[in-house]
Amino acid sequence: MQLPHSALRFSILIVSEVRLLGEGLALALAREELLSVCGCFGDLNEMLAKMPLLQPDIVLLNAALRTGIGAIGRVRSLAPRVKVVALAVADDPENIIAWAEAGAAGYIPSAAALSEVVPLLAGIMRGEQPCSGRVAAGLLRRLSDVARSRAGTASAPSSPMPTAREMQILEMIGNGYSNKEIARQLNIGLATTKSHVHNLLGKLRLQRRGQAASWIREHQIRSEVSYQPPPLGRALGRRQTPGRGQVI
Repeated sequence: MQLPHSALRFSILIVSEVRLLGEGLALALAREELLSVCGCFGDLNEMLAKMPLLQPDIVLLNAALRTGIGAIGRVRSLAPRVKVVALAVADDPENIIAWAEAGAAGYIPSAAALSEVVPLLAGIMRGEQPCSGRVAAGLLRRLSDVARSRAGTASAPSSPMPTAREMQILEMIGNGYSNKEIARQLNIGLATTKSHVHNLLGKLRLQRRGQAASWIREHQIRSEVSYQPPPLGRALGRRQTPGRGQVI
């Protein structure tokens, strides 16, 4: 049974480095009775610092954030019950599946009209997510692939658990580190880092880097090898100096 309209009221935080988009959306949604906008931020670090005080039900992330999918893990590590929703996502199955596997509770398609945003968010709060036929077909293919993979390995020995160093690298991948940043943190060569990452993802049967955070949450383990965490912006993949090249 659908919840009464009054029970669906919720609050959101908006994060968009494009201020025109974020502030414009905040102004438009502020007129809605169904929800309240408790903050609009152009910087993810600032939002993360204030999120515990604001206590939103939904964090609406612009999919064009430089930190990308890696931002989801940072939000959920601070507030596991908050629903992270990707804003303006291309209606492409592989792209949407990647966001879902990283922990997104839902998405707003880039082609959605402003009048559709509130109903979509309300649906996500109820555990619903409408999607196109292409996306639905992509999700079914993904589930089918997972089922076949599980069936094919049911009688095979389980994959060996990562070593302490591999868990360290896995956590860094899950927190949005690039290969260059991992190499710098661990004081190893970039080629060595790429080899470690490639072998590790293959060992754990992970197809995308974005699945690392989900794997860690599922197995509820952490590395016992410590590393010096960078400032929050670096952990999210932000550049401190210009001209360092594209994060990979």
